[in-house]
Parts: sequence; structure tokens; C-alpha cells
Amino acid sequence: CPADKSACKVRGQVLPRVRSMAMNMWLNGPGWGTARGENGKGWRKFFKLDAITDPGPSNTFVFLDEREDSINDGTFVVAMEGWPDKPSLHKMIDYPASYHNAAGGFSFADGHSEIKKWQDSRTIPTLKRGGALALNVPSPNNRDVAWMQDRATRPD
Repeated sequence: CPADKSACKVRGQVLPRVRSMAMNMWLNGPGWGTARGENGKGWRKFFKLDAITDPGPSNTFVFLDEREDSINDGTFVVAMEGWPDKPSLHKMIDYPASYHNAAGGFSFADGHSEIKKWQDSRTIPTLKRGGALALNVPSPNNRDVAWMQDRATRPD
């Protein structure tokens, strides 16, 4: 994302970050938690566009901006614990970026994009430049987690 002004050190030289986007883990990824057969109900992993029938292409995000202190691989995990009716179980595994005035960019499987304004301050903790956030953090009743869950996957 051009709004990501972060840098990283490569062989002693400070260079602009080359990637600030991540892909929804549920699209061609290994899944997370229960999708791998842990603790009961599994979650759908999508491997082909025509398989995205629920929540549907216009409601399934593919890529998003991920924070510089959260980005650690090519995928973005939306933990589905608590979806749809137990928000006390919500957690943040990875953190979305907030480069756009406390909002982050998402692209969807149908080709459209959206800027999502974050509602919960826990979604946008203080930036740790050159460091890493603690990941896999409980975030009960976080409306932003619910919003991402609604647009990530569905039960298998």
C-alpha cells in the first residue's frame, strides 16, 4: 500500500518495505485452529473462486493491508472463535493496518475494494516500529473482529 511508509533494514541498509498486503488465510491457506481438525467445528477453506458461495464473492475478502508490526508471512488469520453469536470468544491473531485515518483497505473476491474504518481501539494498538505486536490476543466483543469474521469464511 502506498500509504505504508514503513521501512526495514536489509544488510545494514534501511529500505522501504516491499509488502504490506496479506491474503485471507481461508483462501488457499492451511486454515487455522478448527479448520485443521482442532476442537470441534471446522471452517471452510476456499481453493477455487466458484467455491466461494457463502458468504459469496462480494462478501469474502481476499487481500487487506496488514500492519508493519503484525505482518509475518503472506497470510492474514481471522480466528473464527465466537462467530456468529459468542463475541466474548473473539481474538486478534493478526492485525489489520490503519494507514487510512484509522481505517484499512480490503479487496474482495468479486473485484471490488473497501476502506473499513475501525471501531474498536484494540484493533489499532500503538504502533511498535521495528518491533512486533503480541499476536493471538483475546479481544472479546470486538466489533471489528466480527466484521472480519463475517467476510472471511463459513462453517465447513
